[in-house]
Amino acid sequence: MNKKIIIQLILFFIILLFLSIFYFKYFLKTEKENTQLQELNPSLKLDKDSSNTIKSIVYVSKDNFGNKYIIKAKYGEILDENNNLIVMRDVKAMVILKNLEKIIISATSATYNIVNYDTNFKTNILVEYLDHKITCNSIDLLFNDHKIKLYDNINYNNSNTDILADIIEINILTKDFKIYMNNQNKKIQVIHKTNVNN
Repeated sequence: MNKKIIIQLILFFIILLFLSIFYFKYFLKTEKENTQLQELNPSLKLDKDSSNTIKSIVYVSKDNFGNKYIIKAKYGEILDENNNLIVMRDVKAMVILKNLEKIIISATSATYNIVNYDTNFKTNILVEYLDHKITCNSIDLLFNDHKIKLYDNINYNNSNTDILADIIEINILTKDFKIYMNNQNKKIQVIHKTNVNN
C-alpha cells in the first residue's frame, strides 16, 4: 500500500475515534441525565413544556372605522386545545374611539382570541368611560360586532346615578347603551343621587 493511503486511513480512524468519544461522553450522558431527572421528577417535563407562557403581552388592532383596541397583560398562556386563544392575567384593555375618547377595561383575567380579537374578561372588572364606571363579573368585547356586552352582577354609576342590572350592551360605533334584566319580571334598580348641598 501507498504511504499516503495509510496515513489517510490512520487520520480517518483517529477522527472517527474522537467523534465517537465526544458523542458518548457528551450526548449520551445528557440524554441519560435528562431521562433520570424526568423519572425522579415528572413535573419537570411540565415546567419545561410551559413554553406557551408569554410575559408582558401587548396586542394592538384597529377597525375600519378608526377605532383602536389595545390589550395588555402581565402574562398569558396559549391554550393547548385551541392555539388561537390566550388566557391572560392582570389585564388592562383600552378601546380608543376615533374621536379619541377612551373606554378602559381592567380585569384579573381574560381570554383573547388572536384571530378575531374577541375578548372575554372575568373577575374584578372595572370599566371606565368618561364619568361612567361599571363593575361586573364578565364582559365580552366583540370586536367585529363593535359591541361590549357586560353581564353578571353589574353595578353602573356616574356622578348622579347608580344602576343595578343584569346586562349592559354598549355599541362602540354609536356609543348607545342598552340596559336590561335577564328576567323580564325583574326591574332595573335606578338610584338617583341628590346633591347634599341642596
